[in-house]
Amino acid sequence: MFQRIMLAWDGSDVALDAFDVAIDLGRRYAAELVAVSVAYSPAHAETRADRLESADAARRHLEQSFALVADRARRAGVEVRHQIVAATNPAQALLAHAHEHGFDLIVCGHHRSRRAGRMLLHDVAEDLYRNAATPVLIVGERSR
Repeated sequence: MFQRIMLAWDGSDVALDAFDVAIDLGRRYAAELVAVSVAYSPAHAETRADRLESADAARRHLEQSFALVADRARRAGVEVRHQIVAATNPAQALLAHAHEHGFDLIVCGHHRSRRAGRMLLHDVAEDLYRNAATPVLIVGERSR
């Protein structure tokens, strides 16, 4: 059913919940699993150097947060790759990446609230399900 699954990864707890679901689907369907992160560079930053610094900090966070959980997939028998794209609009970047690379399912987490500090997965989840030509599985945050 699913051969290529893309996980939207921002390093949050809800992204981890979505990762666990994606691992299960990857194992069940023997699908390729790729976690895709967006190193968000705010368009409103003062200078080009500020935008680059923001994107570099985001990239480091994304790499470190994914490195901490990547072995979850391997222990479940699923290989996972992590790719980071730079963009000013995370949803558009994820949709373009899914289209360009032929993913047949997008898995992403969804935060219930707009709490400060959320990097990626609130409005992005909404934009994905409204605009994706690919099926989108939205995983809600667990009660903690």
